[in-house]
Amino acid sequence: MSLALPAAADVTRSELDAARAEISQINADLEDELDELEAVLGQQFLFEEQISRIQEDIVGRDREIALAALEARDRARSMYVSAGAGNFQAAVSPESITRLGTKTAYLDAVVNLDVDVVNQLKFLQVDRAQLQQQVEKLIAQQEDAAAELDARTTEILDQLTAANDRYQTLYSQWEIEEAERRARAAAARRAQAAAAAAAAAAASGYASGAYTLNGRTCAVAGAHTFSDTWGAPRSGGRKHKGLDMVAAMGTPIVAIENGYIWSPNWHWAGGNGVYVRGDSGDIYYYAHLQGYAPGLYDGMRVGVGQVIGYNGNSGNAAIPHLHLGWQPGGGSLRNPYQLMVALCR
Repeated sequence: MSLALPAAADVTRSELDAARAEISQINADLEDELDELEAVLGQQFLFEEQISRIQEDIVGRDREIALAALEARDRARSMYVSAGAGNFQAAVSPESITRLGTKTAYLDAVVNLDVDVVNQLKFLQVDRAQLQQQVEKLIAQQEDAAAELDARTTEILDQLTAANDRYQTLYSQWEIEEAERRARAAAARRAQAAAAAAAAAAASGYASGAYTLNGRTCAVAGAHTFSDTWGAPRSGGRKHKGLDMVAAMGTPIVAIENGYIWSPNWHWAGGNGVYVRGDSGDIYYYAHLQGYAPGLYDGMRVGVGQVIGYNGNSGNAAIPHLHLGWQPGGGSLRNPYQLMVALCR
């Protein structure tokens, strides 16, 4: 489904609804692809953990090999120094020295008297080689998974970018026409009122055509897609506690409901993040933003649909997306998937 852009002005409300319907359809169509992307991402985390664990085992084997080699060397030195005493004297006979030479005779004695030490050293070396082979195999598989992840990411973002370009172009044109209509209506009443209305519209900071349901709107004001990834594995053994809404870089991110800005911040994992404390008592966390809306500050009052930032991949993010956290009533984190389904589709 591809929405044709009007050649001239006069974008209608029905065309805006059609643009929103196209984005909703793309959202739904890409959900399965996003699930597959999530599966590949989960496999990547598994590879990382397995490789890290085996590399730790290899370090341990290297330490054991070094200790076993040191023990073998110490025993050989000790037997060499005390060559005329005890078992070593019996093991190294004049006949063997005459027949084999001093060095070989001593080495044979070491082997005969310290078979366990030598065997342990050989076992550790073989085991270490096998562990190294496992790591190399896992690294190759990880590289294949990374290539698949890149390919799937590119495909999804290409579709979202194309749809978002159409969406934003249409709404930009509609916004211009709305400003003209408001200006004409105001001019019919009073020229001064028309100028004030135009200035207010220019400074409103609200996303175009925001659709609200019970005083709330979709967090992403543009083409996007998402699937239910609550509880999915994340790096470091963590579990996902939010909703990842994938969208093109720079897509406007808006306040879900009327409320206040709280704690714009930077975090190594979430990147540029910000909270909105809604009038309902719900708290929304927005992460991985490319940047904040101009003039945003802690404690600022925002309205439903007001732009608070732009989609990005700051922090620990493989692709541009909004990580949305939701705390109903300000309590513990809950899965926001069904809420965004109701508001975004």
